[in-house]
Amino acid sequence: MSDLVEQMRGAVRHWWTSLVIGLLAVILGVWCFITPMSTLGALTMLFIVAFFASGIFEVVFAVANRHMHGWGWTLSGGIVDLLLGVMLAASPAPVATAVLIYFVGFWIMLRSLWAIGGASELGSLGVRGWGWLLAMAIIGFIFSVVFIFSSPIFGGAFVVAFFSTAMIIYGVFRIWLGFKLRALTVSYTHLTL
Repeated sequence: MSDLVEQMRGAVRHWWTSLVIGLLAVILGVWCFITPMSTLGALTMLFIVAFFASGIFEVVFAVANRHMHGWGWTLSGGIVDLLLGVMLAASPAPVATAVLIYFVGFWIMLRSLWAIGGASELGSLGVRGWGWLLAMAIIGFIFSVVFIFSSPIFGGAFVVAFFSTAMIIYGVFRIWLGFKLRALTVSYTHLTL
């Protein structure tokens, strides 16, 4: 029992790191709201790297699991990600940023279609909760259509606002987690005294 308590104490010894990460995430989120054009340029580079990484991992996963039913969907998604990454990387920076807005929309659409197929397969296998996955995939598809057919300015503003908001929410969560971990440390200290 004392080993478990000692491990718990070691796990929350550096509770403040979560607090620092949270503060940095909130600052980054606010900075992104204040400087949307710089944020959009940085996000373009991030998406290029993400498309390449996602494509490579999906292709490797699909080939390694080609014995599974429906592995072609994963392979197709990986190839599409690689192609999007190549197309964005080959474009000049301002063009890549403008094109990124549509790529993100089409990427979300393709991923939503992939998710609809995956959720349907889970349903045919009798997996519980597959309907929730299907509903989220359909909502993602609807949002992607709205995103694609909106103006590029709205799309760019949406991408920046979404990223900024996500960073702020993540930061608030990490700050909250840091204080909860600190409370565990304080209560453990009182327990051992």
